[in-house]
Amino acid sequence: NLDFKGKPVWTPNVDKRGPVFLHFGNCYRGGITYNPGIQRYIWCQILPESIHKGGPRFQGGFGIYEAPEPWGPWRTAFFTTEWDVGPGETSNFPSKWMSQDGRTMQLVFSGDDFFSIRKAQLIINPNYNP
Repeated sequence: NLDFKGKPVWTPNVDKRGPVFLHFGNCYRGGITYNPGIQRYIWCQILPESIHKGGPRFQGGFGIYEAPEPWGPWRTAFFTTEWDVGPGETSNFPSKWMSQDGRTMQLVFSGDDFFSIRKAQLIINPNYNP
């Protein structure tokens, strides 16, 4: 939950906590990493739905979201319900493998049940101001 200034309200009371991200039926395992070059948090999210008997390890969708803070607001940077490989069980962008300007990142994921890496080149909106 956020206060009237948009700052997070912290509480030890579980009943008063709120979600930082909602995408009903589409949240599985994900990984969040801070990208200092673009001053954004990057969240990779494997979609749980799959038509393959082995599940999303071998077939399914994938989303990447970005936010200025870990509590959001989260915006979609990339989303597909059918990726060209199985997105796997887990994914993230290790900060060690990000360029200094933050525009090149390496996605590490368990696609098709293998250790997999893909290079991501970010195209930043020219009106973007971190």
